Amino acid sequence: MIICLRPQPDCDADVAELTRRAVQSVALPMLQVVYLSGPPVLFRSAEQPGDYQSIIITSKHASRYLADQADASFELRRLPVWCVGSGSANILRKAGFSIAYAGKGNAADLADQVCQQGPTGPFLWLSGRDVHLDMTACLKAQGITVKRQVVYHADGLLTPYQAVQDHLLSEQPAAVIVFSARTLEQFQLWLTEYVPTAKPVQLTVLAASAGLAQQARAAGYPAFEADSPDRQAVLQLSVDWFQQNFVKKAHKN
Repeated sequence: MIICLRPQPDCDADVAELTRRAVQSVALPMLQVVYLSGPPVLFRSAEQPGDYQSIIITSKHASRYLADQADASFELRRLPVWCVGSGSANILRKAGFSIAYAGKGNAADLADQVCQQGPTGPFLWLSGRDVHLDMTACLKAQGITVKRQVVYHADGLLTPYQAVQDHLLSEQPAAVIVFSARTLEQFQLWLTEYVPTAKPVQLTVLAASAGLAQQARAAGYPAFEADSPDRQAVLQLSVDWFQQNFVKKAHKN
Protein backbone atom coordinates (compact mmCIF):
# COMPACT_ATOMS: atom_id res chain seq x y z
CA MET A 1 0.00 0.00 0.00
CA ILE A 2 1.11 3.53 -0.81
CA ILE A 3 -0.31 6.30 1.37
CA CYS A 4 -0.62 9.72 -0.23
CA LEU A 5 -0.30 12.53 2.31
CA ARG A 6 -0.60 15.73 0.28
CA PRO A 7 -3.40 18.26 0.85
CA GLN A 8 -6.48 18.02 -1.35
CA PRO A 9 -7.10 18.14 -4.25
CA ASP A 10 -3.56 16.95 -5.02
CA CYS A 11 -3.91 13.91 -2.78
CA ASP A 12 -6.88 12.49 -4.70
CA ALA A 13 -5.18 13.32 -8.00
CA ASP A 14 -2.12 11.31 -6.96
CA VAL A 15 -4.26 8.35 -5.90
CA ALA A 16 -6.15 8.47 -9.21
CA GLU A 17 -2.90 8.46 -11.20
CA LEU A 18 -1.38 5.63 -9.16
CA THR A 19 -4.59 3.60 -9.41
CA ARG A 20 -4.53 4.07 -13.18
CA ARG A 21 -1.03 2.57 -13.10
CA ALA A 22 -2.24 -0.45 -11.08
CA VAL A 23 -0.76 0.72 -7.79
CA GLN A 24 -2.74 0.19 -4.57
CA SER A 25 -2.92 3.61 -2.94
CA VAL A 26 -5.08 5.62 -0.55
CA ALA A 27 -5.53 9.29 0.26
CA LEU A 28 -4.73 10.39 3.80
CA PRO A 29 -4.11 14.17 3.72
CA MET A 30 -2.02 15.45 6.59
CA LEU A 31 -2.72 19.15 5.97
CA GLN A 32 -5.79 21.20 5.07
CA VAL A 33 -5.27 24.37 3.05
CA VAL A 34 -7.23 27.41 4.24
CA TYR A 35 -7.31 30.36 1.86
CA LEU A 36 -7.39 33.93 3.13
CA SER A 37 -9.51 36.79 1.84
CA GLY A 38 -8.11 38.55 -1.20
CA PRO A 39 -5.49 41.18 -0.30
CA PRO A 40 -6.05 44.70 -1.68
CA VAL A 41 -2.91 44.48 -3.81
CA LEU A 42 -4.75 42.10 -6.13
CA PHE A 43 -7.59 44.46 -6.85
CA ARG A 44 -6.92 48.13 -6.15
CA SER A 45 -4.74 50.53 -8.07
CA ALA A 46 -4.23 52.30 -4.74
CA GLU A 47 -1.83 49.48 -3.90
CA GLN A 48 0.02 50.24 -7.15
CA PRO A 49 0.06 46.73 -8.66
CA GLY A 50 1.34 48.38 -11.84
CA ASP A 51 4.67 48.97 -10.11
CA TYR A 52 5.40 45.25 -9.94
CA GLN A 53 7.46 43.69 -12.69
CA SER A 54 6.55 40.03 -12.11
CA ILE A 55 4.84 37.57 -9.77
CA ILE A 56 6.57 34.72 -7.93
CA ILE A 57 4.62 31.55 -7.11
CA THR A 58 6.15 28.84 -4.91
CA SER A 59 3.21 26.42 -4.54
CA LYS A 60 0.22 25.04 -6.42
CA HIS A 61 -2.01 26.36 -3.66
CA ALA A 62 -0.88 29.92 -4.38
CA SER A 63 -1.45 29.27 -8.09
CA ARG A 64 -5.01 28.13 -7.45
CA TYR A 65 -5.59 31.15 -5.28
CA LEU A 66 -4.42 33.58 -7.95
CA ALA A 67 -6.26 31.76 -10.75
CA ASP A 68 -9.53 32.01 -8.78
CA GLN A 69 -9.29 35.79 -8.35
CA ALA A 70 -11.62 36.72 -11.20
CA ASP A 71 -11.68 40.36 -10.05
CA ALA A 72 -7.91 40.78 -9.97
CA SER A 73 -6.80 44.01 -11.61
CA PHE A 74 -5.74 44.18 -15.24
CA GLU A 75 -2.32 45.45 -14.15
CA LEU A 76 -1.79 42.32 -12.10
CA ARG A 77 -3.06 39.91 -14.74
CA ARG A 78 -0.64 41.22 -17.35
CA LEU A 79 2.42 40.45 -15.20
CA PRO A 80 4.61 37.47 -16.13
CA VAL A 81 4.68 34.73 -13.49
CA TRP A 82 7.71 32.80 -12.25
CA CYS A 83 6.55 29.39 -10.99
CA VAL A 84 8.32 26.84 -8.84
CA GLY A 85 6.92 23.92 -10.86
CA SER A 86 5.03 22.88 -13.97
CA GLY A 87 1.88 22.15 -11.96
CA SER A 88 1.72 25.73 -10.72
CA ALA A 89 2.44 27.04 -14.21
CA ASN A 90 -0.28 24.92 -15.83
CA ILE A 91 -2.93 26.19 -13.41
CA LEU A 92 -2.12 29.82 -14.16
CA ARG A 93 -1.61 29.31 -17.88
CA LYS A 94 -5.16 27.93 -18.11
CA ALA A 95 -6.37 31.03 -16.24
CA GLY A 96 -4.80 33.29 -18.85
CA PHE A 97 -1.57 34.29 -17.11
CA SER A 98 1.74 34.54 -18.95
CA ILE A 99 4.41 32.18 -17.58
CA ALA A 100 7.95 33.52 -17.54
CA TYR A 101 9.46 30.38 -16.04
CA ALA A 102 8.31 26.97 -14.81
CA GLY A 103 10.77 25.09 -12.63
CA LYS A 104 11.02 21.51 -11.43
CA GLY A 105 9.71 21.98 -7.91
CA ASN A 106 12.73 23.49 -6.16
CA ALA A 107 12.38 27.00 -4.69
CA ALA A 108 16.14 27.54 -4.53
CA ASP A 109 16.42 26.80 -8.25
CA LEU A 110 13.59 29.24 -8.91
CA ALA A 111 15.43 31.94 -6.98
CA ASP A 112 18.56 31.27 -9.02
CA GLN A 113 16.63 31.64 -12.27
CA VAL A 114 15.09 34.91 -11.12
CA CYS A 115 18.57 36.20 -10.33
CA GLN A 116 19.95 35.12 -13.70
CA GLN A 117 17.08 36.02 -16.01
CA GLY A 118 14.50 38.13 -14.22
CA PRO A 119 14.10 41.87 -13.69
CA THR A 120 15.42 43.51 -10.54
CA GLY A 121 11.89 43.83 -9.25
CA PRO A 122 9.85 44.62 -7.46
CA PHE A 123 8.27 41.15 -7.48
CA LEU A 124 4.98 40.20 -5.84
CA TRP A 125 5.39 36.84 -4.09
CA LEU A 126 2.18 34.97 -3.23
CA SER A 127 2.85 32.28 -0.65
CA GLY A 128 1.59 30.24 2.25
CA ARG A 129 2.19 31.21 5.86
CA ASP A 130 4.83 28.50 6.33
CA VAL A 131 7.58 28.38 3.71
CA HIS A 132 10.73 26.32 3.30
CA LEU A 133 12.69 29.13 1.65
CA ASP A 134 12.22 32.86 2.29
CA MET A 135 12.30 34.28 -1.24
CA THR A 136 12.25 37.86 0.07
CA ALA A 137 15.46 37.42 2.05
CA CYS A 138 17.07 35.20 -0.58
CA LEU A 139 16.55 37.66 -3.43
CA LYS A 140 17.20 40.76 -1.32
CA ALA A 141 20.76 39.53 -0.91
CA GLN A 142 21.03 39.76 -4.71
CA GLY A 143 19.59 43.27 -4.86
CA ILE A 144 16.11 42.15 -5.97
CA THR A 145 13.07 43.60 -4.22
CA VAL A 146 10.24 41.23 -3.29
CA LYS A 147 6.98 41.95 -1.48
CA ARG A 148 5.52 38.85 0.14
CA GLN A 149 1.76 38.39 0.39
CA VAL A 150 0.53 35.41 2.44
CA VAL A 151 -2.65 34.07 0.83
CA TYR A 152 -3.20 30.77 2.66
CA HIS A 153 -2.16 28.62 5.58
CA ALA A 154 -2.18 24.87 6.11
CA ASP A 155 -3.64 23.31 9.24
CA GLY A 156 -2.64 19.87 10.48
CA LEU A 157 -5.14 17.01 10.25
CA LEU A 158 -5.49 13.95 12.46
CA THR A 159 -8.17 11.93 10.69
CA PRO A 160 -8.58 8.21 11.45
CA TYR A 161 -8.51 5.81 8.49
CA GLN A 162 -9.26 2.25 9.56
CA ALA A 163 -8.00 0.58 6.37
CA VAL A 164 -4.62 2.28 6.72
CA GLN A 165 -4.45 1.50 10.43
CA ASP A 166 -5.25 -2.18 9.78
CA HIS A 167 -2.66 -2.40 7.02
CA LEU A 168 0.06 -0.94 9.22
CA LEU A 169 -0.85 -3.28 12.06
CA SER A 170 -0.60 -6.24 9.68
CA GLU A 171 3.09 -5.38 9.14
CA GLN A 172 2.65 -5.60 5.37
CA PRO A 173 4.90 -3.28 3.32
CA ALA A 174 3.71 0.32 3.22
CA ALA A 175 5.11 3.57 1.91
CA VAL A 176 4.17 7.20 2.28
CA ILE A 177 4.65 9.95 -0.31
CA VAL A 178 6.19 13.06 1.26
CA PHE A 179 6.59 16.45 -0.41
CA SER A 180 7.35 18.58 2.66
CA ALA A 181 9.00 18.39 6.06
CA ARG A 182 5.81 19.50 7.76
CA THR A 183 3.86 16.67 6.13
CA LEU A 184 6.30 14.12 7.52
CA GLU A 185 6.09 15.68 10.98
CA GLN A 186 2.28 15.60 10.87
CA PHE A 187 2.30 11.96 9.77
CA GLN A 188 4.46 11.09 12.76
CA LEU A 189 1.81 12.70 14.98
CA TRP A 190 -0.86 10.69 13.16
CA LEU A 191 1.01 7.46 13.81
CA THR A 192 1.37 8.30 17.49
CA GLU A 193 -2.38 8.94 17.70
CA TYR A 194 -3.73 5.97 15.73
CA VAL A 195 -1.01 3.32 15.34
CA PRO A 196 1.33 3.86 18.30
CA THR A 197 2.78 0.34 17.99
CA ALA A 198 3.97 0.94 14.42
CA LYS A 199 7.72 1.19 14.09
CA PRO A 200 9.37 3.56 11.61
CA VAL A 201 11.26 0.68 10.02
CA GLN A 202 7.89 -0.75 8.85
CA LEU A 203 7.28 2.29 6.66
CA THR A 204 9.20 3.52 3.66
CA VAL A 205 9.25 7.24 2.88
CA LEU A 206 9.16 8.16 -0.81
CA ALA A 207 10.60 11.65 -0.68
CA ALA A 208 10.51 14.49 -3.19
CA SER A 209 14.04 15.61 -2.32
CA ALA A 210 17.31 14.49 -0.79
CA GLY A 211 16.71 16.75 2.20
CA LEU A 212 13.37 15.10 2.96
CA ALA A 213 14.87 11.64 2.57
CA GLN A 214 17.61 12.57 5.01
CA GLN A 215 15.03 13.88 7.49
CA ALA A 216 13.09 10.63 7.21
CA ARG A 217 16.18 8.49 7.77
CA ALA A 218 17.09 10.56 10.81
CA ALA A 219 13.66 9.69 12.22
CA GLY A 220 14.28 5.99 11.62
CA TYR A 221 12.41 5.46 8.34
CA PRO A 222 13.85 3.74 5.29
CA ALA A 223 13.68 6.36 2.55
CA PHE A 224 14.15 6.81 -1.17
CA GLU A 225 14.32 10.10 -3.03
CA ALA A 226 12.90 10.93 -6.45
CA ASP A 227 15.19 11.82 -9.34
CA SER A 228 13.81 15.37 -9.24
CA PRO A 229 11.47 17.24 -6.86
CA ASP A 230 8.41 17.17 -9.11
CA ARG A 231 5.18 15.20 -9.01
CA GLN A 232 5.84 12.90 -11.96
CA ALA A 233 9.24 11.86 -10.61
CA VAL A 234 7.76 11.10 -7.18
CA LEU A 235 4.90 9.12 -8.70
CA GLN A 236 7.35 7.10 -10.80
CA LEU A 237 9.34 6.37 -7.64
CA SER A 238 6.10 5.18 -6.04
CA VAL A 239 5.28 2.89 -8.95
CA ASP A 240 8.78 1.41 -8.86
CA TRP A 241 8.58 0.81 -5.09
CA PHE A 242 5.17 -0.86 -5.36
CA GLN A 243 6.23 -3.16 -8.17
CA GLN A 244 9.35 -4.15 -6.28
CA ASN A 245 7.49 -4.92 -3.05
CA PHE A 246 4.25 -6.44 -4.35
CA VAL A 247 4.22 -7.33 -8.04
CA LYS A 248 7.67 -8.98 -8.28
CA LYS A 249 7.24 -10.76 -4.92
CA ALA A 250 3.86 -12.10 -6.07
CA HIS A 251 5.44 -13.50 -9.24
CA LYS A 252 8.18 -15.19 -7.20
CA ASN A 253 5.59 -16.87 -5.02
